Amino acid sequence: MSSIAASYFDGRTPQRQAVELRVDGDEIVVRGSFGERRAGRSQVEISEPMGRAPRLLRFADGAVCEIADHAAFAVWLDAAGFAESAVVRLQSRWSWALAALLAAILAVLAAYLWGLPAASKMLAPRIPDNIVQGISRHTLNFLDERMLKPSRLPAARQAELQAHVATLLKAVPGHPSYRLHFRASPMGPNAFALPNGDLVVFDELVALAANDDEIAGVVAHELGHVAHHHGMRQLIQSSVVSFVAGIYLGDIASIASGLAVLDMESRCSRAFELEADAYAARVMVAAGRGREPLASMLERMEQHMGGKGKGGSSWDGLSSHPDTAERIRRLRGGAS
Repeated sequence: MSSIAASYFDGRTPQRQAVELRVDGDEIVVRGSFGERRAGRSQVEISEPMGRAPRLLRFADGAVCEIADHAAFAVWLDAAGFAESAVVRLQSRWSWALAALLAAILAVLAAYLWGLPAASKMLAPRIPDNIVQGISRHTLNFLDERMLKPSRLPAARQAELQAHVATLLKAVPGHPSYRLHFRASPMGPNAFALPNGDLVVFDELVALAANDDEIAGVVAHELGHVAHHHGMRQLIQSSVVSFVAGIYLGDIASIASGLAVLDMESRCSRAFELEADAYAARVMVAAGRGREPLASMLERMEQHMGGKGKGGSSWDGLSSHPDTAERIRRLRGGAS
């Protein structure tokens, strides 16, 4: 059996020693100025090719042989009866390497498009209530300090709306607990929900509504977000995307993760809005009010915004809400 030149490190000192490797029966033989050492085939580990880095032959006691000539080592291994692993053989074929790359890309996309949303849907209801309450409380406090103003609605009017919403929700037993708040805002007629059940309706939406059923339809829609844990699901998904992008994309993570999060939020928000519409439709139908109040309110808000029913984005791919006309058609057509 022919031998091959290698560099030997005994694992105890950094000294490099020139040696020859050969095979004698079932043993690997290392011969150098220090003498000779032997080890059974099963007692050595052979590294996979890693670019131009030397191949390594590791011994159980920590000693290592480095072989710089990959081609000669491959011939020696074959002559010695060592078979490269299936992974190494596949890596040496461009077609298999390309197929593996494409499979990895598809796996990442599948995790992004379906795996992460499914995982967040499973995890969100299991988040401890004290965490949900803390996040929601801090969010509302922040908005009250920076963006929102106290409601200008008279206390009697607020109480009237509270009672009207409560009456309608009695038709749907088991709905999430909620607290209805009113605020004034420069953002126009709107409402939002926090994960703990805090629902905030802007005075501007109350002024725009033709009747209290339209306001109740919007409140039921926001309660749908709470029922389906949309807020926490979106928080989980955005956090995971930012974390992964930060790890793998390094210096460009701030841009890349921002785009990835924006895409994820847009994709999920559109699905969440339709899901919340469906929840509101069930509430309003059960209460005997039908789907029209919410559809009419959406139509009125669309007109107030000048027809910008796609979340204000010129690119529908980044629209955070589905097209308002589509939502109205679904409600009036019974598709929600």
